[in-house]
Amino acid sequence: MMANIVVAFWSENGKVFYDALAQCLYENGNNVYYLNMRDYIIFQKWGESFKLTAKAAFLEKELQEFSPDLVFSFNNVFPHQFVQNLSCPVCLLDADTPEVGFWNKETLKQYKDRYVFLGFQKVSRELYEKSFGKIKNYLYFPPATFVKYENLDKNINISFIGSNFLGLFEAVHKFNFVYNQSLFRDVLSVYKKIKNCFCSNFDDFKKVVENLEDENYKHCIFNFFKAHRISGYDRVAKLGVLADLGLRLYGIFTWRELLYFDADLALCFDETPVVSLEDNAKIYNSSKISVNISHEQALSAFSWRVMDIMASSACLLMEDKSDWRELFAPYLSDETLENVIYKDRFDMREKAKKLLADEELRLRCVADLNNAIEQNGRWEKRFAMLENFLGVKILNDKNKDSTCIIRKEIEQIVKKEVKLHHKKTFVQRMKFKQRGKNIFYLSCLILAQIPVVDLLFKKKRRQKLLNKVMQYWR
Repeated sequence: MMANIVVAFWSENGKVFYDALAQCLYENGNNVYYLNMRDYIIFQKWGESFKLTAKAAFLEKELQEFSPDLVFSFNNVFPHQFVQNLSCPVCLLDADTPEVGFWNKETLKQYKDRYVFLGFQKVSRELYEKSFGKIKNYLYFPPATFVKYENLDKNINISFIGSNFLGLFEAVHKFNFVYNQSLFRDVLSVYKKIKNCFCSNFDDFKKVVENLEDENYKHCIFNFFKAHRISGYDRVAKLGVLADLGLRLYGIFTWRELLYFDADLALCFDETPVVSLEDNAKIYNSSKISVNISHEQALSAFSWRVMDIMASSACLLMEDKSDWRELFAPYLSDETLENVIYKDRFDMREKAKKLLADEELRLRCVADLNNAIEQNGRWEKRFAMLENFLGVKILNDKNKDSTCIIRKEIEQIVKKEVKLHHKKTFVQRMKFKQRGKNIFYLSCLILAQIPVVDLLFKKKRRQKLLNKVMQYWR
């Protein structure tokens, strides 16, 4: 008997991992409701509380009619008011660390016993309980892949698909650290202390930089680094050593920021859109080597792309991760482990050069990695674990009677049922409010340029006004 399963997530750009999960559930004979919540929620800050849009009322009705047997909710993006009307298990998955990326944390703390917590990292339970207190229902649930091996022409030497995380445009406008010598030195001093430890909240950050006395000063530096920049520095530094070896970068437009300080690396950016599972698989299967550089919040774990690369005809090149070794080292030769794990960016370059020059070695590594994926990296392995844990049948007979409802189909129905173009939505009102704030702060900034009046606006106050203008700029 097929199950009705909801896959709920939020994504603005790539949906590759969610595509793969939904597709595998569908191919295993389940009805899948594939739900990108991007069009149904609005929020001020990432990973905090959100409100539902006008479309969500119809969405709730659709979900009740779908009558799910299981819900996958990434980062707690599936609204609790929907959960209240369901009796099925609702599984939370940590696409980001709970403290950084989970929505509606206070509500989740209150109703945590209603949920099943699935952990992608070995340390996930510890991170969940740090944010929400003791939890009852938990299962270590490492990610998997749906990518298939294809022996395509290898017209890419080295590929990397992802984001740069630098946030350079925002940094230039919002943070004034470069032209103030003492600020510049303090920021670099802080960087040396935190670059090897993940500070997801301000309290942890304060413990590391306790020598700084000014609280506002600490907040400013924390917010600068909190915006993924340490991951950005690491990613660009490592990719830079591969630029002359035939590297190609894929992802969103912010890779263009490289032009400001590394034109050779900027030349590696290929602006071809890469958003689907098929897009990613084609690039990996067309590459001799594909690189992984994990985000700093992947503490013991690794990026989802790792297993996609392992399943393809590209040779993986990645940093050492304890979760990865536990999952795959038993199925890999010492030769493969030696050649696909790099210690630092200089070791990465040498190993990339070696793999490019020695095709037989590279192909042996690829075959070894493919075997490891078949042994312990397919979604069916994970579904079997979850079936035993939840008692919900997920691995069904593959048949043609299952359905997959995707967000675009739902959106078309919504437009027929709810005439949003006849009234301002909450989102539109929010944008109007933001524009109003921007006009106010910009007017104050203009007044600050008038002689005599400018005495009322000290340098620090003018900087705050400029930051506000940039915050609400659209």
